[in-house]
Amino acid sequence: AGVIEPTRTVELKSKASGEILELGADTGDTVAAGALLVRIDPRIPRNRLDQATAQLKAARAKLANAHSQLGRGEKLLENAWINPADYDRLVRDTATAESEVVAAKVAVENARIALEDTEVRAPVAGTILSKRVERGQVISSPTTDVGGGTLLMAMADLDQVRVRTRVDETDIGKLAPGMEARISVASFPGRRFAGAIEKIEPQATVEQNVTLFPVLISLPN
Repeated sequence: AGVIEPTRTVELKSKASGEILELGADTGDTVAAGALLVRIDPRIPRNRLDQATAQLKAARAKLANAHSQLGRGEKLLENAWINPADYDRLVRDTATAESEVVAAKVAVENARIALEDTEVRAPVAGTILSKRVERGQVISSPTTDVGGGTLLMAMADLDQVRVRTRVDETDIGKLAPGMEARISVASFPGRRFAGAIEKIEPQATVEQNVTLFPVLISLPN
């Protein structure tokens, strides 16, 4: 005896925090990979992206000015109109301006990623098993919440499933991965479904002094 379960279940969380504006799927819906499942209020991330873009433009303007000053400083140094210490200061200013441009580029990229995170899309094609949130709900991000953030949905590809059963240790030696298996379920009396042993897990459990080993049997749904 055992239970039929998905081969792999994916729990969906959002890296973004905020109010849920749109839900693109409900429990039981089959969705394609990349389908929009949840859209979160993007206003704050969009404002941060605009701010980071403006700071990048300012940093690039500062760098262009620093390069111009450094070019003039080189000519003045050749003619001995400035001392080496003043020229070294121009070199440092240019290096500082270059680092500020790099930092501003990183800030823009991080802000763009944060804006993209306001749209949660299906990582794989599959079926929505459960939906834990509703439109209008405010969720927390797992990157800022010590509790791990809000679970949005759980989904799985149900084309392939598996049976998880437990076998007495006295019979476990008769089984091996790859061996054919026949499954009967209460929903379809009199029918047998063909599968194959996928794995015999090594960690046993003891119930009423009987040692049982978990056995996974894969089969088409």
